[in-house]
Amino acid sequence: ALGADSGSSSPSNSALQLAGRKLEAAGFQVGVRLIERYTRERPRFGDTLEIIKFICKDFWFEIYRKQIDKLQTNNRGVYMLQDNKHRLLSRCSPSVDRQANAKQICALHAKFPSGLIRGALHGLGVNASVGVEVGGATPRGTEELTACQFTIRIQAA
Repeated sequence: ALGADSGSSSPSNSALQLAGRKLEAAGFQVGVRLIERYTRERPRFGDTLEIIKFICKDFWFEIYRKQIDKLQTNNRGVYMLQDNKHRLLSRCSPSVDRQANAKQICALHAKFPSGLIRGALHGLGVNASVGVEVGGATPRGTEELTACQFTIRIQAA
């Protein structure tokens, strides 16, 4: 599995990158299929912002039973979607002896929803790259690993 190439308990960088690519690809495939199902009876979207709003509200709710917490744009084809308590990441909290790898593991888990978003956009005819950052500061100054921000960059057609 992840750490099979070395005798250590933590996976190598190349194994993590491969796992991340596989999770993102799986998310992409699921996103394409789900968006087709969720928009079958819906009228066509007017523009990219309308598509992004649909993903933030309806699509995200269908999958995670909550909406994206915050949507920002620079009005030049870049959108930031913030989920302050992502359900998938809340389940990957590490044991005490694995705290050092916690952010790396959560970032790996976040590749799947990143792929979901890219797949949904692709299914609606929008070519985009989607990046994800995990973590955010809490009021106590510690890092909250269940928070993540997706950055969507719309590609020119």
